[in-house]
Formats: sequence, C-alpha cells, structure tokens
Amino acid sequence: MARVLIVMAKAPIAGFAKTRLQRETGIAPADVARLAEAFLRDTLAACAGVSGVRRIVCFTPLESSGFFVEIAGDASVVLQVDGDLGARLGAAFDEGFAQAARSVVVIGTDTPQLTPAELGSAFEALERADCVLGPAEDGGYYLIGLRRSRAELLDGIAWSTDRVLAETLERARSRAITWELLDTHFDVDGAAELDRLASLVAVDPSTCPATALVLESIARSRARGPQSS
Repeated sequence: MARVLIVMAKAPIAGFAKTRLQRETGIAPADVARLAEAFLRDTLAACAGVSGVRRIVCFTPLESSGFFVEIAGDASVVLQVDGDLGARLGAAFDEGFAQAARSVVVIGTDTPQLTPAELGSAFEALERADCVLGPAEDGGYYLIGLRRSRAELLDGIAWSTDRVLAETLERARSRAITWELLDTHFDVDGAAELDRLASLVAVDPSTCPATALVLESIARSRARGPQSS
C-alpha cells in the first residue's frame, strides 16, 4: 500500500507508562495504566478511520507482544528498536518504507484527541512536501511524516526539550527539505494537559471515547474518597 501509518506505543503497564502523569496527578498507578491503555485505544481507533493506509504498531517492551497483537486489530505489530527516540523513529520509518510506501506518517499515543481527518491531512501534505510535522505546544511534535527516510532529521536531536521542532525545521531548511505544518496540539504528559483533555471530553466524549470512560471512572472514584473496610 502506498501510504503507511505507524503508531509508536508503550505497553500500558502500571509504573512503566505515563510516569510523569502519575507523579503530577497522584492518580493510582493502576488507573494511570488504564488511562494509557485508553489513549492507545483511541489512537488506534482514529488510525482505523483513515482510509487507504496500511497500519503498523511499533511497540515496547518485548514481553507485551501478546497484548499488542490482540489490541492492534488488522495492523501489523513490530517491536521497537533500542536507542533514543531518533533511533526508534528512524527504524519505524525504515519499516514503513520497506513496505514500498510512498509516504509514511508516525504518531505517538499522547494526543488521543487526534481525528482521522487530521491524520489524513498529513498524507495529503506529503503529496506537496517532503516532510510534514504536527507541532506540539511543548516545542516538540506529535506527528512526523516523510516521503523517504531522512536520518538527518532525527539523529542528534535534543529530545524531550522545547527545541525539538525548531531543531528539526532548521535541519530541513539547511538541507532544502520542504515541509508543511499541521495544526498545533497539546501532548498529554502531565496534570495540566490531562485537565485540558478532561475538559474536551466533558463537552464531547466522542472526541476520545475510551479515554472519556476512564476519566469518568477515575472522577467517580475520587469523589467517593477512601472507603471504610
């Protein structure tokens, strides 16, 4: 298939996934894991709504392979390589282009509010540009798409800083790589972003229905408070 859509996913294991969210919110580790799984389910549902693409889930860790095979539906499941985010993204792109793709788009699971239309627009942008990026409010990006592997855009980036997007664009500019930017979104990394997401789903739960259900469950539990034995 000419278009490949890849999700980079970490297994929703308590104490392994969304550790910053757990630290900032004080939500129980098991409930944070439920949220991480809901983010993943909503992301996969959005991906399933994009027509004409082959879907791949690049997962970690190895021992979670059975979970991802079960949850991925008709998407292929591939283990992430070791290394920093640049190495893992590069390997994901190589996997996509090994499928004879004309364009590959890679996302994570921290923006469960993404819609199929927004994901589809990334592939449309790649009909006009070499690279497409979805800016995140924290200075990174929630999506990157390419028309061929571009290791020079990924190697040596100062990941997890507010310079990720700027550095990537500087490299693209210096190498005459054309790009387009999508709408800006927020990644759900900490307490403030989770509050924003909760406000969104309170207005329209269909934005990310799996996440809405878990948020409602956590809110009910907190409202009840500690239960006497």
